[in-house]
Amino acid sequence: MAVTRKEKEATLSQITEDLRAARGVVFAEYRGMSVKEIDALRKNLRKENVKYQVVKITLLKKALASLGISTDAFNYNGPLAVAISNEEETAPARILKLASKDQPKLILNGGVFNNNLVAADVVSRLAALPGKDQLRAQLVGVIAGPIRGLVTVLSGNTRNLLNVLNAIKEKKA
Repeated sequence: MAVTRKEKEATLSQITEDLRAARGVVFAEYRGMSVKEIDALRKNLRKENVKYQVVKITLLKKALASLGISTDAFNYNGPLAVAISNEEETAPARILKLASKDQPKLILNGGVFNNNLVAADVVSRLAALPGKDQLRAQLVGVIAGPIRGLVTVLSGNTRNLLNVLNAIKEKKA
């Protein structure tokens, strides 16, 4: 069944809105993957609130152009899926990069970063960055470090006093 013009326009407006609200966008080629593998990938992406959608290239080009993103370097011609995160810039890249280790047929082709098209190597570098939760944990560790050191120093005097008292006790016993 052919897709009507109204359906294409609705899809275009949906893609445009998704891209407008996106903080992280990654393009992936999924040729050769089974439906079961794609569903498992979608499930993993959904856990991180990342939308994964197969998109026609012409509609994607129009959506990018309507957002003012230059499509001159956009030269994809195979089946293309778009992973979009509204919460975290690195989530789509990180999850897809991890999935591509198990699924070699999943190829990261590029993405959008700071309203510019970026190549696959930039997406790979974004995937290497830690996520927000990991960065928050590191920040808490950095903040807690001096406090932990102060507690250790202050407890050292008490520990030394107890060692001296135990030594005196053993000497008298």
